[in-house]
Amino acid sequence: MKKKILLALSLGLMITFTGCSNDEDNSSTPTIVGKWRAVKFEYYTNGVLDETVNVVEDNPNCPDYGEYKDNGTYVVIFNDANCNSTANENGTYVYNGTTLSKTSDGTTDISTVISLTKTDLKTDFTETSSDGTVFKNIAYLKRIN
Repeated sequence: MKKKILLALSLGLMITFTGCSNDEDNSSTPTIVGKWRAVKFEYYTNGVLDETVNVVEDNPNCPDYGEYKDNGTYVVIFNDANCNSTANENGTYVYNGTTLSKTSDGTTDISTVISLTKTDLKTDFTETSSDGTVFKNIAYLKRIN
């Protein structure tokens, strides 16, 4: 259950950090606006890699994705094997070039954007538990639009 929550959160964060731009305009700065699908997640506890998860879609023709819109809103879409879509999460976001702040249902999560290109996004969501344990989730995303 915890991994599914982390996956949903990571997917949501992933979407927050990327954007779309004209692929033929190499001089433009990448933006977070657009649709992003998760490719891989790395989970760390206190700096030690616990697990690497390569994302395998139920149906590669309709991957799960997060979409960041130019009006400051986002949505995370899950698709089943028959390509039936469900909005799993939605809210607002702010991307300032280095961090992505997402707010949904009164909760705000902040991730660091490690890298952003026109086609790839890599984010770091780190949180510390009440007992001092540090959990880090590195998400690797690909643009799909």
